[in-house]
Amino acid sequence: MKPLPPPGTFAEGQRFVYGLLAAAAGMFCGACAVAMIALLMWGGWSPAEEHSIVVIFGWSLGGFIAAMVAVIVGLLTGGPVGRFKMTATKDGASIEADRDDGGSGGAVPRSDGGQP
Repeated sequence: MKPLPPPGTFAEGQRFVYGLLAAAAGMFCGACAVAMIALLMWGGWSPAEEHSIVVIFGWSLGGFIAAMVAVIVGLLTGGPVGRFKMTATKDGASIEADRDDGGSGGAVPRSDGGQP
């Protein structure tokens, strides 16, 4: 496998870091979900406790999965180079979608030297 080239801009570097964080978050949360299921299956619960444990673990696992999705989507869409910007003030809340092409806010230099 060829190594990736170094990021050309700060925004590319931040996207790379947030991509790694999102991947690590998914793997960690997946491993935790598997551990919860294994504990549920082989925990040695008594028959009297089984219903309560299944309900507790079910709701916990559902909340865990919802939180995992929220964190990963938040990392991928709202990082420091973000696609979505949200503000909340005493006048109300707003959300704005923005396109970030990795530039510094100015004109993007052309590869042909700027000649049309």
